[in-house]
Amino acid sequence: MILRAQYVVPVDQPPIRHGAVRIHRDRITAVDHADAVQPPAGDPVIDFGLAAIIPGLVNAHTHLELSALAGRVPPGPDFVRWINTLIDVRRRNCSDANAIADAVRGGVRASLAAGVTTIGDITARPDVVRPVLKHGPIRVVSFGEVIAVGAGRGILQDRLHAAMDGQHASEHLTIAVSPHAPYSVEPDGIRACADAAAENDLRLCMHLAETRDEVQFVETGGGPFRAFLTDLGLWDDTVPCPRVHPVVLADACAALTPRTLLAHVNYVDDAHIELLAARGASVAYCPRTHAAFGHDPHRFVDMLLAGVNVCIGTDSLASAPSLSPLDELRFLCAGHGDGHSPHPRPAADVLFAMATVRGARALGLADETGSLAVGKSADFTIIPLTADGPRHPLDNILASNVGPIETYVRGKRVHGPRL
Repeated sequence: MILRAQYVVPVDQPPIRHGAVRIHRDRITAVDHADAVQPPAGDPVIDFGLAAIIPGLVNAHTHLELSALAGRVPPGPDFVRWINTLIDVRRRNCSDANAIADAVRGGVRASLAAGVTTIGDITARPDVVRPVLKHGPIRVVSFGEVIAVGAGRGILQDRLHAAMDGQHASEHLTIAVSPHAPYSVEPDGIRACADAAAENDLRLCMHLAETRDEVQFVETGGGPFRAFLTDLGLWDDTVPCPRVHPVVLADACAALTPRTLLAHVNYVDDAHIELLAARGASVAYCPRTHAAFGHDPHRFVDMLLAGVNVCIGTDSLASAPSLSPLDELRFLCAGHGDGHSPHPRPAADVLFAMATVRGARALGLADETGSLAVGKSADFTIIPLTADGPRHPLDNILASNVGPIETYVRGKRVHGPRL
């Protein structure tokens, strides 16, 4: 099959005007100018006209099982209060297996409609979520979440075993592990997760330096997170206080490696950024969730300049209005998220790399997806261009509010009017 459009945007190469992509089964076999990509006899040709064919978007950080909580837990400046509300609402409304599975299915549908073909998903219920995802169509790296702190530290091995359970691994689903955060997993637990990931060649994801309260808890053992654990009946006097910044703690626990994806990383200084770059860890920046909680300006541009692989996540629908990385990029381009950075906003090609190939790299899938290249999986989405918009196709997409019209994963159409 041949797909043509006004532009084909490989992302890791310059856009191709009057371009075409040829696919055979689930692979890309040609990416070039339309007149150079001729179909074999009998192969269908689809011309999308004034549109761009781009790689399938990669949402590097979300929680599909929270999709039913859209609009029910409004984020605000008190992060710990928000977590308490989230726990309560989730327990009362979305805790049984059927509700969780329905939420995941809804999140997948919304993701495909947003042009997303690959997801980094955090799940506290891998026993429920993975059976839903293992048959596709979306590609998922499933980070089983581990929480074990204080009076609950005894469940560490059970949670880690559940997180790493590979019975549902498939061509669509990759098993990975997530020590949740430094306030919910003790240093020994983070180290155990990191060691297990290394021994089994698994990706690792952790929420890190997300709030000032988290930094205070790790550095002093006090603050709102200590009160949070006390209220949950988890705090005891044996909970260790590392007395270092969360990034330094993660490094001491062998959790900063090229297999590591760190969610948020909102509160760091130059030395922490240099350490992240030196260790090869990736960072998932979630612009709209970041803004909704009123965090200080994110240093993603400084991270990019330092050589950190920064990618885009949406976080969950409990804190973001959609599961669209494109909406995140448009939010940035509308002037949000840049804060007081002394650096200009990255160019459109850099932003789209954060939502495609950089996300794929963070999830260990860059050889398979994230750009349009011969031999890679045929994962892409088609977005109409506006006739009166900017000439560069990516600038044109960012300046409009038009969404994808079709999405393909492994060469199969999974979203679009002709389904």
